[in-house]
Amino acid sequence: MNVLVRLGAVLTALALLAGCATKPAIPLDRTSAKEIKTIGILTPDMPTGPSAILASTPGQSFGLVGALIDAGIESSRESDLKAALAGKSFTPYDRLMGGIKAALEAQGYVVKKVAVARTERGEFLKTYPSANSENVDAYLDVVLFRYGYGAAGISASTPYRPSVETRVRLVTAKDSRVLMEDIVFYNRIFTALETNNVTIAPDPEYSFAAFSDLTSNPDKAVEGLDLAFVKSTEAVGVLLR
Repeated sequence: MNVLVRLGAVLTALALLAGCATKPAIPLDRTSAKEIKTIGILTPDMPTGPSAILASTPGQSFGLVGALIDAGIESSRESDLKAALAGKSFTPYDRLMGGIKAALEAQGYVVKKVAVARTERGEFLKTYPSANSENVDAYLDVVLFRYGYGAAGISASTPYRPSVETRVRLVTAKDSRVLMEDIVFYNRIFTALETNNVTIAPDPEYSFAAFSDLTSNPDKAVEGLDLAFVKSTEAVGVLLR
């Protein structure tokens, strides 16, 4: 049953990915953004744990049976990765929020954290808090869609590397008008569809030929993910420059 649940989750994630991957980025409306001095970072949407993704596997040639096998293997790897990161007190929320806050402050913004409830996984909010309730000029809606490690295939030439996908949207507090929307990919795993979103190449220093190499070296695995979060959040700051 756990494998079936995992398969459903994988298919849902792929559907979300397919639905959003072709959506063009909305560059910052700099004319309107001149009025933005204080930004409220909304409580981000976060996955329940890290991902361990193989973009291409032998199981893909065997239909549902292959998909079930792949889902089971991926679930096992993600459990192992989660345990390895937990042993090093890796906290993705702190990495994400601390990095974005620092990146926005470096651009001259005053930054506040604004608590909101999330009900839909992998989605921006449908409605935003009123401007008067938080005393900010704009809200930054953040969806950490995925973090972990990924590989394009099973060969030695496609090692596991850190992978982070961060979706961001800036809206005005007074009327929820979208001023910017984009996706920041650090080591984009699924590349079949071309988009104009931000793509950051991974540092080759943090490459693992086999998944067992990754979990047996959690210190280096955490260093690689830390760098991925740093580069991703810095890119968010650049989007609002």
